[in-house]
Amino acid sequence: MLSESSYSGEMEKRPLLSSKKTPIRRSLLASFLASVMSFASGTVVGGWTAPQHPESVGEMMFMMDTMDISSWVVSIYLIGALLGALPAGQLSRTFGRKKFLLLLAIPMTLGWLLITIFVNHVSLILVGRFLCGLSLGAVTVAVPLYNYDVAPNVCRGRGGVFLDFMLCVGILYSYVSSALLGLRVFAFTCAVFPLVFCVLFWRMPESPLYLYSRGRFLDAKASLRWLQGDDFDVTTAFDEYAKLQTEDDVLPADKESQSSGRKRAFVKAVVLSLLLATVQRLSGAGAIIQYTAKLFCISGSSVAPNTASIITGVFQLIGSGITIFLIDRVGRRRLLLVSSSVVVACLAMLTTYFYFLNKGMLENSLKILPIVIVCTFISFFRLGLGPIPWFITTELIGADHSNRAQSCIVSYSWILSFVVMKTFVMLVDEWPVALWLGYTVISVFGYLFILFFVPETNNKNADEIRQSLAKTYQINSS
Repeated sequence: MLSESSYSGEMEKRPLLSSKKTPIRRSLLASFLASVMSFASGTVVGGWTAPQHPESVGEMMFMMDTMDISSWVVSIYLIGALLGALPAGQLSRTFGRKKFLLLLAIPMTLGWLLITIFVNHVSLILVGRFLCGLSLGAVTVAVPLYNYDVAPNVCRGRGGVFLDFMLCVGILYSYVSSALLGLRVFAFTCAVFPLVFCVLFWRMPESPLYLYSRGRFLDAKASLRWLQGDDFDVTTAFDEYAKLQTEDDVLPADKESQSSGRKRAFVKAVVLSLLLATVQRLSGAGAIIQYTAKLFCISGSSVAPNTASIITGVFQLIGSGITIFLIDRVGRRRLLLVSSSVVVACLAMLTTYFYFLNKGMLENSLKILPIVIVCTFISFFRLGLGPIPWFITTELIGADHSNRAQSCIVSYSWILSFVVMKTFVMLVDEWPVALWLGYTVISVFGYLFILFFVPETNNKNADEIRQSLAKTYQINSS
């Protein structure tokens, strides 16, 4: 790795892109390559889609004697994700965004290697899944922080969506490869991807904000010039960084000198982020993704489990891919509204379907409906509710306090995900109508929450967003 003294010189001697490339493309390249680690994380999410493996991988039959064991194998990574997310913001600030992301390849690789070597030991597979979850949770904190630091306002949304898009690519890879390969070979290929990430991401610039905060001003200047172009006004950026440093480490509520509007904006940003995470998780999307095959089986569909998972994986990828092209054009708020409205409609249809299924009032010709509904649900979930809550926290709160806030909110999100996963397993067989009705009601409130309270952050800087939050708070409280 480059030393601090030679960093800026090397950045100029060996440019990673031709000088003819636009600054936006450079920023997007850095964001995209950082999100390759999200691809590796996607293999963790999709790598154990119950009950996919009993049919596709013979050596795992012994594991699936009980649904409880199966559900723990599926969901154990969520506990790791929770614990990995908690310190991730502070660690990324201590080590640097780039270095911390590179370090996250270690637990991910070790986790998959454990599964590869001890494929016939359930306890060690659980340990491996847990280690992978640690890395996954930290990735969902560190990647948005890095992308926020390196992307200009005009393309910040695309940089943010890369996390979700690459997660979907990793999930789809898991669906396809686990259907074709034995578990040992599949796990080994997944262990390679974090190393591929390190090779690709090694020469990307460090966050200029981090470099400035460590007094490495020449390195910060070189990073900014590479990301934003030679004509970029570094002085303005440094002035902004200096302003952020005076506020760092202390929450607005603890600072008597802070204005009332700033305090209110911070509180509202945290509340909005927490509620968006709640809407995202309690829509049931995580359980649908993990238990697609089981869902189709319960509904009476004749689609093979592996095929069902692959179909939904493709629709996830399509939805997330479309979001990349729309997010900076139509904005976050519109995509969230469209996404949540279709999610509500799909959940209502699933509730109705299972109601009539339990009553024995469905014709065989209608058993294709769950496939259509789930594919529509997944694709529109990935259009807004899936990707946006991951990165909008950094936009709403800003770089000065996003380290702690992103960690806390993402950890809360993983707690909800674990609760949804476990309750889905307990309720889907005995109380399917109540389960889907609950998801529907929560999603209706989620749509209304987005409609009335979530502001637009597209192409706005931190001060503009903060002022918007403060004004909105004053209007709503008056």
